[in-house]
This record gives sequence, C-alpha cells and structure tokens, in this order.
Amino acid sequence: MAESIAPQKTSTKSKRFVRNVLWSWSAVAANLAIALVLNPYMIRKLGAERYGLWALIFTIIDYFWFFDLGLNPAITNFCARYRASGETEKINEVINTALFYFSCICVAAIMLTLALANSVQGFFRVSPAYRAEFSILIKITGISWAICIVMNMFVSALEGFQRFDLESRIWVGALILRAAGYFLILKRGYGLVAMALVYVSVQMLAYICNIESFRRVFQSLRFSRTLVKAGVFREIVSYGLKSFLANGATLVLNQSGPVLIGHYEPTQFVGFYTLPSRILQYAGDAVSRVGIVTRSSAAELSALGETESVVRLGVYSNRYSLALFMPLAILLLVYGRDLILRWVGPAFATYSAPLLPIFLTSTMLVLAGQFNSSSLLYGMGRHGGYARAVAFEALLNVAGMVYVIPRYGIMGAAVISSGFALAVRGIYTPWLVCHNLDFGFVPYLSRIYLRPLLTAVPVALLALLVKFRWIPGRTWPQLSLAALLIGVGYGSLALFTCIEREHRELLLSRIPLVGEHLA
Repeated sequence: MAESIAPQKTSTKSKRFVRNVLWSWSAVAANLAIALVLNPYMIRKLGAERYGLWALIFTIIDYFWFFDLGLNPAITNFCARYRASGETEKINEVINTALFYFSCICVAAIMLTLALANSVQGFFRVSPAYRAEFSILIKITGISWAICIVMNMFVSALEGFQRFDLESRIWVGALILRAAGYFLILKRGYGLVAMALVYVSVQMLAYICNIESFRRVFQSLRFSRTLVKAGVFREIVSYGLKSFLANGATLVLNQSGPVLIGHYEPTQFVGFYTLPSRILQYAGDAVSRVGIVTRSSAAELSALGETESVVRLGVYSNRYSLALFMPLAILLLVYGRDLILRWVGPAFATYSAPLLPIFLTSTMLVLAGQFNSSSLLYGMGRHGGYARAVAFEALLNVAGMVYVIPRYGIMGAAVISSGFALAVRGIYTPWLVCHNLDFGFVPYLSRIYLRPLLTAVPVALLALLVKFRWIPGRTWPQLSLAALLIGVGYGSLALFTCIEREHRELLLSRIPLVGEHLA
C-alpha cells in the first residue's frame, strides 16, 4: 500500500517543483486576465460605494479563518511527511480527525453568523439604502464559508500530495465560471446578493471537484469514527497553533486596513484603498502559489534530513518569485497612474494611484522576495518565532492605523502597513530562516535580491525613457505595448541572470519548439 502514495521516482524533485509552480502560475494568470476585464465592469455597474461594500464583505468574512486554528497548514505538512514515509494509515487518521473538528466548527460558525449578521453593520458607515442588503450578504457568505471550511481541508491534503496540477485546473474552471456568472448577473441588472449566490455556488462546486480529485489520488482514503484520534488532534494542533497565530496575525494585517477605513471613512474609500493592493495581490498570488509548493517540498526535504536542499529551495524560490514580480513592479512604477486612469476612471486614479509606490516597495521586498522564507519555516515545523513576530506586527499595525487613519486617511494606512511589513517579514523572517538552517544572513539575502534588482535597473531606466519620448501610456494599445516591452525586456535578461542553468533548461523544455530542439 505504501507504493500507492510514495513520491514518483521517475522525476527529480527539481522537475516536480517547477512543474507544480508552472501549474499554479497558470491559475494565477487566468485570475489576473479575468480580473483585468471584470473589475472595471463591476465598478461601472455597482458604483464606488457598492464596490466598496463588496470588498468589505469578504474582508469581514475572512476573519472566520480564525476558527481554522492553523489546522489546514498542519494537514498539508503532515500529509507531505507521511506520504514521504509511506504511512497510509497515519494520513487517514489526520484526515478523519481534522474532518471531525471542522464539522464542529461549521456548526459554530453558522450560529455565529446568524447571531451577528444584523448587528455588525453598526460598526461601519454603510448608507441606509444598503444596510438590509449588507446583512443578507453577511448571512450568505458566512454560512457558505462555514460549509466550505469542511471541504477546504481536502484541498490542503491535495497540496500535501503535491498535486497542484489537479487543484489548478479546478481553480481555473471555477474562475471562468464565476466571472461568467458575475457578468450575466450584472448585465441583467441584479446586484450584490445575486453575485454572492454565484460566488457561493461556484465555490461549492470547486470544493466538490477537489474532494473527488483527492479521493482519486489517495485511493486508500477511508472514513471511520475509529480513525478520529485524540493523539493525532494534539499533534496537528501543536503544529497548527503556531500556524494559527501566524495566520490569524496575517489575516489582521491584511484586513485591518479595509475594516478600519470602513469604520472611519465612507465605504468608497475601502475600494480606493483595496484597489492598488488588489492589483499587486494578483501578482502576489503567483508568489503565494510558489510558497504553497515550497511548504510541502520543505516538509518532505526536512523529513529526509536534506538541510542543504532546504537552503537552496529558499534561495531559488524567493529569487524566482522576485524575478517574476519585477516586470509588473516596473510597469506600475512607470505607468501606474495611467493604467488606473484608463482601467477604472479618474476617481480611483486620484485616490488609489498615490498608494501604488508605497505598496510596491513592501510587496516587492516582503511578499515577492521573502514569502517563501516563511514557507520554509512552516515546512520545517519551526515557525513559532515567525508566528510571534507577525502577531507583534499585527498589534503594532492596528494601533498605528487607529492613530493615522483619522488624521492622514488611506495614505497613512498604506505607510503604516508597508513599514511594519518591511521590518518584520522583510528583515526578521529571513534572519530566522538563516538562524534555523545555520546559514549566513547576508549571503542568503544577496543570493535572493542582488540579481533580480540589478537586472531591473536598465529595464526601468529604459521604460522611463520610452514613456517620456515615445509611449506616454494614454491609450490601451500604448499601455499594452509598454507592458509587452517591459515584460519581454526583463524576462529575456532574467532568464540568464536570475535562473540557474538546470532550471532554465527545464523551463525552456516546456516550450514546444524549444523543447524539441533541446531534446
């Protein structure tokens, strides 16, 4: 039976890692393409205030992830470890124990949603015309989240088996189906409640497909009350509580800005604040998908005692993520305001565009450059220090925003958020990785940052020259041409300056004509 879950030996770990990343990126690319078309359509149909409400609803519901207690990262970690050692029964114990816990959480979350749905709106400056709709949205999304958290554990298990190809295909299908549903709903004149029902229906369908995928991958899966073990629960909670602290703190960091802005400012400013961060989030999703692959790979390497491979994994995954992000960073730095103006209009260009350079700096150095460092700590099971640091950052972040938002608005919120992120996740986290792996801090950072940043300098200078002399970015064709030039220019250089030779050959082999030539 162990053979049915053992890692494939026909492919190297490096090839499997790159393949999983490429599948994950395909889903992110689909998400980005859909968002570029759908977001301005939603803003035009809904208006700035209702668009802000839509963003605020999902910000509130995200706080339900506190109930997760970090068990989903634990499921991924334990499935990866037990798969590496061929312990089928242990995987079944983890799945059944987690299933029992999440079923209890489902009931508690539904009761909490129904109890708070009508009262939570008093905290926010929601116009009287939209308060009833706001309460209904909280009920729909809250109840659906409660059901989906039970199903989501099978996605985490699938990630532990490193079958990101299956997960990504389902995700792409769900994105396309959801976008089509939103478009039809808005075209026919329906509002936020109908959009929420579309979101919930597609989400449920995607989770059902993921459960079926995991059942096919792990054919030894079985369900039994006898497999619910108190000892297993203590093990995964011991791992998960550290993850819970980090995930809960990260949730506060990501959502405290929109929530507090919704409290102190009119709801349209939630949209103004979240738009630039959402643009970067689409690129950040590509990095976070690498991080998920990194986490399960690090768990496997750590279980096998391959410390040097863990170091290389951290360097390469962070460097490649930063290199992937740099073309977008250059484009937004040079053409950011022009892009927002053409995309969603002058109001967002006035309020959102000034936030871009601030968010760009922290996203580039923290999310793109160091997200995989925290994934290494999760994979090694040494994320306690990281969890405490992020919790401290979250406390400082909330306190800082409570002070600056009434005085300096969304600009102050962006500065506070980015500054603390740079200190904790940009500097302390990689130091923690180096400390745990007994590796030099300066060499680790230089191997990650030096090549992508030096490669970006000539491309950024050339982009500025092109903007002021030939392509000012006043039309979509001009912006598209600028994006193409920046992407091709940086990508061509980075392929040789940032990517290691064996990985470069592997990437090129995925291109049909080039792959045939290399073969």
